[in-house]
Amino acid sequence: MPSTKSYSFGDVTVACTNVDRVVFPEVGVTKGDIIAYYHEVADVMVPELRDRPLTLERFTKGIAAGGFFQKHAQKHFPPWIERVVLGTKTRVEYPLCNSQAALVYFANQGAIALHIWTSRRQQPEHPDLVVFDLDPPDGRFDLVRRAALDLRALFEEIGLASFVKTTGSKGLHVVAPLDGTATFEQAAAFGHRVAARMCEQHPDLYTTEFYKKDRKGRLYLDTMRNAPGATFVAPYSLRGRPNAPISAPIEWEEVDEVLRPDGFRLPDMRARIDRIGDPWSHLRASPQSLEAADRALDRL
Repeated sequence: MPSTKSYSFGDVTVACTNVDRVVFPEVGVTKGDIIAYYHEVADVMVPELRDRPLTLERFTKGIAAGGFFQKHAQKHFPPWIERVVLGTKTRVEYPLCNSQAALVYFANQGAIALHIWTSRRQQPEHPDLVVFDLDPPDGRFDLVRRAALDLRALFEEIGLASFVKTTGSKGLHVVAPLDGTATFEQAAAFGHRVAARMCEQHPDLYTTEFYKKDRKGRLYLDTMRNAPGATFVAPYSLRGRPNAPISAPIEWEEVDEVLRPDGFRLPDMRARIDRIGDPWSHLRASPQSLEAADRALDRL
């Protein structure tokens, strides 16, 4: 394989370097494979990346050498990479990934995983997603599946549509699309209330205890992704872990079929999308009111 390859997008050309470098040695996935993957899945990935402040998790020498997080747009980024400046005491110029070209560019920069805010630059203080991160005790992915389905059932009771994806790491993310009228404070409070209700219903299964020593074998319902400036891994993002796992959107009907949260991998993802489509394709069809869901939760 040649060490360079260029991708053209109208007036923009991204020259990719060191494409023959092996990044995931367990499965022989190269930097070029990663760039090609992001090029191929941009049609389903960019809609949820668009206008969201972005943190890149970069592995410039392969995953074995370790990686680092980067939330500041770099001076060498070309001018067509869009940016947004946010923050109060500390101002940060975040990069945005608003196009297929930008996604390929970031992949060439060694960005394996892309982590995003739950709000967009047009309304940075108003999230359009509420996120629950289901973090299991070791070896209990069965408990993750149970928690996801219990959470979905609770959401249905309060009138919220929900969507699910693997994290590519240990658990699942359950998200509900919002209409953007709620603040981060309201989203965080709602998340805490839902998690508390889940713990009340199943105190032997679920907990909101932050420290592992206090969880006593229960699944941690992590709602911290709903704070301003917090991020979660983007749908279809790779993870910097062995075997090139993907944070993959799945259908609710697939939850019981998923045996492990890192089971969807780069070599198979495009074929999966071509076969079943994007399970999150209707996520933006009906934005929902968090205030109405909060009132419904009061009535339960």
